[in-house]
Amino acid sequence: IPVPDVVSQAESATAALQDVDDDLSSDQATATVESQLPVLTGEINSRLDEDSKLLTPNASLETLRALESDWRKTGDTLSGWGRDLTARAVQLDKQRERLDQLLQTWTQTLGPAESSGAPPEIVQRVQSVIADATQTRDLLEQRRAQVLTLQNRVAQQQARVGGALSSIAQARDAALDRLFVRDSPPVWSAEVRARTGQSLVEQSRNSFSTQARALAAYAARQGVSFVIHALVFVVLLAALYRARRRVCARADEEGDLRHAARVFELPVAVAVVLSAVAAVWIYPQPPRIWWAILGAAALVPTAILLRRLVERHLLPVLSALVVFYFIDLLRSAAASIQLVSRLLFLAEMLGGILFFAWLAWARLPQVPEAERNRLWKTIKVGTRAALAVFAASLVANALGYVNFAKLLGSGALGSAYIAVILYAVVRIVDGVIMFALRVRPLASLGAVREHRALVGRRICAVLHWAATLLWLIYTLELFSLRAPLFGAVRAVLAASLTVGSLSLSLGNVIAFCLIVWAAFLLSRFIRFLLEEDVYTRVHLAPGLPYAISTMLHYAILLLGFFAAVAALGFDMTKFTILAGAFGVGLGFGLQNIVNNFVSGIIVLFERPVKVGDAIQMNYAAGVVKRIGIRASVVHMEDGSDIIVPNGKLISDNVTNWSLSIPQREIDVRVSVAKDTEPRRVLDILKAAAEHHPQVTKDPAPQALLVEFDADALKFELRAWTNHFEEWARIRSDLTLSINEALAEEHVAVK
Repeated sequence: IPVPDVVSQAESATAALQDVDDDLSSDQATATVESQLPVLTGEINSRLDEDSKLLTPNASLETLRALESDWRKTGDTLSGWGRDLTARAVQLDKQRERLDQLLQTWTQTLGPAESSGAPPEIVQRVQSVIADATQTRDLLEQRRAQVLTLQNRVAQQQARVGGALSSIAQARDAALDRLFVRDSPPVWSAEVRARTGQSLVEQSRNSFSTQARALAAYAARQGVSFVIHALVFVVLLAALYRARRRVCARADEEGDLRHAARVFELPVAVAVVLSAVAAVWIYPQPPRIWWAILGAAALVPTAILLRRLVERHLLPVLSALVVFYFIDLLRSAAASIQLVSRLLFLAEMLGGILFFAWLAWARLPQVPEAERNRLWKTIKVGTRAALAVFAASLVANALGYVNFAKLLGSGALGSAYIAVILYAVVRIVDGVIMFALRVRPLASLGAVREHRALVGRRICAVLHWAATLLWLIYTLELFSLRAPLFGAVRAVLAASLTVGSLSLSLGNVIAFCLIVWAAFLLSRFIRFLLEEDVYTRVHLAPGLPYAISTMLHYAILLLGFFAAVAALGFDMTKFTILAGAFGVGLGFGLQNIVNNFVSGIIVLFERPVKVGDAIQMNYAAGVVKRIGIRASVVHMEDGSDIIVPNGKLISDNVTNWSLSIPQREIDVRVSVAKDTEPRRVLDILKAAAEHHPQVTKDPAPQALLVEFDADALKFELRAWTNHFEEWARIRSDLTLSINEALAEEHVAVK
């Protein structure tokens, strides 16, 4: 660096070094990993200790599925840390290269500055920059070494997680292979009695101690998640308490809100249920015991809430499910103690058989016929299915087919638990939706005001279908059928049919149909919103809203069609060639259809004829009801509808009675005797028109003497009306009034 530039370059170098120092001191990613990794390592140690007791040849698929889910979430966390550390290491390497270059530049500057007789302050400034750069580089090297060390430790934990997942996968494959093989001695065998005498207390203490350590380590690592969960609960509780007063007040006025008001009568229970559902996204990779605690916290208020929402004959089902769930909690906590877990499962299945037998043959038949709705029928079918599953599970467990028994029994119970919780959530959300549609901001929408019941039904229907789909997927997972079923479905959808260069698969065809269907739904929804909330708030020329909606409909369908063709797997370049050839074919064979289509677009844009206009052609006269893609519909006065090709509206002469002004002239001709006073007749005609309520004042009606001959005087009344669709009736009314007035005045009509 030349001596004259040392000062300015030194300022730039100092600023660059300060940026590096700030970056090193604010390295949150590395600090997070450094503080969380020891805690996560302790948690992994506890889980591996617990897994060593669970991963036995008799491990159930239910236990293996829960373990695999926990380890995968832990692996995802470690992978995220590894990516952060790798990105940080790359960034530090780049900063080190820049510091090395800066040090080299200023070191080479120091010698010439000293030898050229530069002022001492300049030499000191150069030395100061070199010292600062050296210190910053030392700090960077320390941080780089720290990052690399953490990378190695994270990789070691990832290897441990990978090993655990591999062991679980092997155990799962082995469990599936021997699913129908006896894996334990019969419950009445001497071997089981011998195990009963072993120290189960010590095994239980060790198991619970290990799980407690894992939970404590998790709480230390994810303390923020507990705070977030508490805040979510408090916010929901406050919102529900506030909404309860308004809902109860409205429920007294609107009867259809009384059912929704029941949801808000128990704000604490509702807040617990909703916050427990939100816990799925709040807590990353929690230990099994925490899921058990959350499940208990959710199921009890769910049962309390549903007692207010379901029929009385279904209350025993809720109570029984709560009891079963708490037995499952004990069995889950004692999963590493195989004998205790097996005996608890036997007791649970026996209790389930007795309960569902009583429910099927004693309780449900007593329900009156008027109360046997769809839910009652579902419970009836589910009760008999559960009875069969519990009986099969009890027999299989007693005979020694423990894995198969747990797959059946745990799957049925888990499916019932998630069904109850989802049912409660759906009922809660239904109530919230019914209330939300009656308050701002939704209540200010025209679509909601005019179609509140329809909007509520559609939203609730979507919610119900989503809950059913979620329940089905979860149930398939409980029975270990989701992966093979989804694999088979993917294989079927991927099967392709090749014809020449064209290859189609069932999945592509289904995607094509779904995209086209979605385009129709999207177009319908957007046009509904425009008609209910946009067109009513802005002033548009007559017929323009219909033209906008129609063109938007065509545009959405066209875009949807192209998206569907792309999803079908067509090469768009080939499609362009095909479209060109198709266009040539249109020119020869479908000229009339294309003409009508283009004419329809011209009519929509130019709007010589609009929906609602009263038109008259040489063979039709009526009101335009719809302008379609090929033809328009004209509603005749006799009640019939005429389909008019759009080309006729462009090429033929069309009389539009409401194009410029929405008025129609009505002519009434009268002939009277030659000796009648003309002005007297003119006054009678004008008076008859002025007294008719549907005749306009502007322009005013006119009475004219249009012709006379030797025998008669001929008059004409010209009147206008804004009710052009009723011109025939108005003309008849005027004719009758004129006839009566002439008769009263003793005027002879010729």
